[in-house]
Amino acid sequence: MRDFLDDRPIKLRRERSNSPASGRPFLLALALCMLAGLLVIFDRQGTLTPVRHALQQAVAPVTGQLTALHDGASDLISAPRGDGALQARIDELERTNSQLSEELIRLKQAQAENIFLRQQLAIQGERPWRLLGAEVTVRSPDAGRRVILLARGTDDGLRPGMAVIGQMPGGPAALVGIIESAGPGSAEVLLITDIGSQVSGRIIHAGKAAVGLAQGQWQKGSRLRLDQIERAMPVAPGDPVVTAGLTAALGLPFDLAAVPADIPIGSVEQVGVTEQYQHADLRPFVDPDQVRYVWVILSQDA
Repeated sequence: MRDFLDDRPIKLRRERSNSPASGRPFLLALALCMLAGLLVIFDRQGTLTPVRHALQQAVAPVTGQLTALHDGASDLISAPRGDGALQARIDELERTNSQLSEELIRLKQAQAENIFLRQQLAIQGERPWRLLGAEVTVRSPDAGRRVILLARGTDDGLRPGMAVIGQMPGGPAALVGIIESAGPGSAEVLLITDIGSQVSGRIIHAGKAAVGLAQGQWQKGSRLRLDQIERAMPVAPGDPVVTAGLTAALGLPFDLAAVPADIPIGSVEQVGVTEQYQHADLRPFVDPDQVRYVWVILSQDA
C-alpha cells in the first residue's frame, strides 16, 4: 500500500494556466461607464426627473422614520443624568408650560375683544352713537334687584343716566339697562327688567307711533310692560318698541336725559286695556340676564 501511495503524484498547488486572462471584468466596467454616461445625459435632458421624484416620495416615509429615530436617540443621549438634573429639567418644562398657558389665555382674550370690537364698529356704523365697551363683572346677588356691575367708571367717561346696550346673535343692538351710579373704576347698571326701571318707549304700528312708559317685570320671566298707550292707537303682537328719549321729562328718581331716542327695547307679546289706556307686555330684544359684554352710549351725533 505504501508503495502504491508513493507512486501517485500529489498536486500541492494549482498549476498556472498559460491561457490569456478573461475580458469579462473589463467589459463589465465599460458597460457601467456607458450606463453612467447615459444617466447623466438623460438627467440633464430632464428625462429622469419624474423617476427621481417618484423615488424620493417612495423613500420619504422611511427617511422620516430614520430621522425621528436619530432625533430620539440624540435626545436620549443628551438627556440629563441624575435626580438633580432631572428635577431641573422638570422645572424648566413646567415654566414653559405655564408660559404657553398664559399666552393661550391672552390669545383667547384678544380674539374675544376682536369680536366685540367688530360688533361695536357695526353698531356705530348704523347708529350715530359713540360707544364704550365694558365687561359685566358682577351680578347683584339680591334676587329683588336686577343690577350688574361694569368694570368701567367715571375715569372712562361714564355718568349716571347713560344707556347701556347689548346684542345677541342674529338680533339688534338693544337697551339692557341704565347706569344708576358710577365710581372711578366701576359703574352699577339698573337693568330694564327690574321693577324699579322706567323708560319712555315708543310703539310703532303700520307707520303710526304712540308713546308709553316701559317698566320692568322680571318676575314674569324677564319681561317689560308698556303702559299709558292711547286707546286709539292700533297695537298688535310683534310690534316693535324703541326708546322715546323723553324719560328725563317724566320726573323719575334719577336723571335719564342721556338715554337717546330710537334704541330698540323689545316687541309686543300681548295687549290689554286698562280704563282709558292700553298696555302691552314686551319681550326684550336682549335678555339682560344673558349678556356678558355691553356697550355704554357715551354720546350721540345730532
